[in-house]
Amino acid sequence: MAGYPTDLYVASQTAHELVVVAPPFNAHSFGWIWIVSLLCLVIGYGVIFSLWKNVPRPIHPALRLTWLIPIVIAVPFLILGVIGQVKTQITLSADTGILSVQKTLLSFPVSSKEYPFSEVRSIKVGVADISLFLYVSLIDKPAEDLTGATDQTGHSEVADAMNAFLIANRR
Repeated sequence: MAGYPTDLYVASQTAHELVVVAPPFNAHSFGWIWIVSLLCLVIGYGVIFSLWKNVPRPIHPALRLTWLIPIVIAVPFLILGVIGQVKTQITLSADTGILSVQKTLLSFPVSSKEYPFSEVRSIKVGVADISLFLYVSLIDKPAEDLTGATDQTGHSEVADAMNAFLIANRR
């Protein structure tokens, strides 16, 4: 199954391994967030530079804090842009009998978690308001979220492929 670049999809599947990728959340619309952040910085510092030449010297300590205003305005957009760039890769390995979940932010590992097949009951699709997410239903523990709630598609197909792989490779 090959989906759109913003959909969950099975990246590769062999008899011994299944790899599922959940690309960055809504990646196609996060460009505007970066643009707004950069505009806040550029316009903010442009205004400060144009007004700064009219400020009498020596500069009052309170006016020195004006340099932080564009940064304070841009930071929420930067944080939102960074959060939206988390990619999740779920690997099921028949050789090791482990389901592993690795989250990366701009190719740097953020978190990873492993679940032995013996603890996994099934993979299910959850609904949160208007978003979907994949979660692992465990035998003796509470269920755990795998992908986070997104507006992406492909959850059912990925869950079906993962469950079929689990059934075929249980020991």
